[in-house]
Amino acid sequence: MSYVALYRKYRPQTFDDVIGQDHIINTLKNQIVGNKVSHAYLFTGTRGTGKTSTAKIFARAVNCPHAVENNGSPCGKCPTCQQLLGANMDVIEMDAASNNGVDYARDIREKVQYPPVAGPYKVYIIDEVHMLSVGAFNALLKTLEEPPKHALFVLCTTEVHKIPATILSRCMRFDFRLVPTATLANHVASIFDKENKPYTKEATYAIAQAGEGSVRDCVSIADRCYSCTTGTLTYDDVMAVLGVSSKNSIAKLCKAILTNNTSDILTETDTLVKEGKDVARLSKDLSLYIKDLLTVKVCKNANEMLSLPDDAYFQLVELAKQVQVPKLLFAIDTLVGLENGLRYALSPLMLFESAALKIGASTGEVDVEGLDRRITRLEQQPQNLTAESMVVVDKTNAQSVWRGVKVKLEQLGDPLLLGIWKDISVRFEGGNFVVNCGKGAHTLIELQYKMQLNKLIKMFCDKTIEYQLVEKENSGDLDRRLQSLASTVKFEGGTGKPV
Repeated sequence: MSYVALYRKYRPQTFDDVIGQDHIINTLKNQIVGNKVSHAYLFTGTRGTGKTSTAKIFARAVNCPHAVENNGSPCGKCPTCQQLLGANMDVIEMDAASNNGVDYARDIREKVQYPPVAGPYKVYIIDEVHMLSVGAFNALLKTLEEPPKHALFVLCTTEVHKIPATILSRCMRFDFRLVPTATLANHVASIFDKENKPYTKEATYAIAQAGEGSVRDCVSIADRCYSCTTGTLTYDDVMAVLGVSSKNSIAKLCKAILTNNTSDILTETDTLVKEGKDVARLSKDLSLYIKDLLTVKVCKNANEMLSLPDDAYFQLVELAKQVQVPKLLFAIDTLVGLENGLRYALSPLMLFESAALKIGASTGEVDVEGLDRRITRLEQQPQNLTAESMVVVDKTNAQSVWRGVKVKLEQLGDPLLLGIWKDISVRFEGGNFVVNCGKGAHTLIELQYKMQLNKLIKMFCDKTIEYQLVEKENSGDLDRRLQSLASTVKFEGGTGKPV
């Protein structure tokens, strides 16, 4: 077959071709130019960020006689560079995943003594080095610490935490970073330009975002998109190749969820699933769309950050006006937590629908179920009660009891509940707590917090205390705000859950 995959065809051949790793490339160049090459290197980082490619370039550069004149990069033209481009005895690339035994390390130790043929260095590139066995690492230790002057080791791994500390201490470590989306988009665009493939800017950014920081993943996706159309590659073409739900479909579902339209939530979900969309992928697409909504909501340069087509961006802007930041954060948190559950669920669709309905029913401001769980945990920790805890409540100790209740309120950390009690006064009269508060606080307590407050009082008393709510005659600014909140937020009867 004459066709070569794009990620192989455009694999970096010089240091200048490596993208997104300037902090590493500049250091390696300076070592070569200054003749300060170390004996052992460790390249670590996620897949597709250029570890093995950089190791191969470095192996040619240390052997190239013109590298210093070429600013540390191999010239690619001299006989040495030409020999090292193919199979050569001076650059030995090994796969530790399939050669991880002690005999493998012993073979290296025996053959490393032989001098190089084409250049001054014999370079060993060990890929996925974390796969070596404990015995192989131990057999390699002495050689790695004091190799012959002509030997140089480059260890590459994606899981550096699995490498023994004795190996790490003998290597110069370089951490390869994920490549920024903009850099990947420019890289894809340059490849399409060389291949004479017309494209739109939005299409290259969509490919770059799907690559998630990996150059190889990004170029592989670009290779798939390259043949999907004979004309100009568009954003919709990329979405179709990736199998991502269209922005219009996700926008409809997202709007139904964020506006708590139960009927549309179930209808849109059913439509997408019948079209063949995987539930796990649908959940991820939805979380990414809500993340874009959050970006539009809080960032002034959101259009530049997202690089979406104009119609898709304006759709986000209009929807962002209808929802608040706390609800978006709650939605993202719920969907991210759903990922593992969907993997093992017997009915992923039912799990996704219940999560969508839960997001729709929540305001994101107050998690009543979580509040109840935290109170239950406090109830189960009687040893943490303060010294002011009382068994019998009377006029002499009522205020101490109430201070204990307020301490527990602060531990719960519910801002709305703390706001209600900010400017109230409490007295103990006729065996009851009498709370003076405004109309707004009165309504919110009756609708949502009465059960929680009774639980807290039980922590300090030997019996349930009935309390009376008395409206204040003069309402301040806080009370007016609470009245407004009480008039706009509706709760299911007796449950304390927002509708």
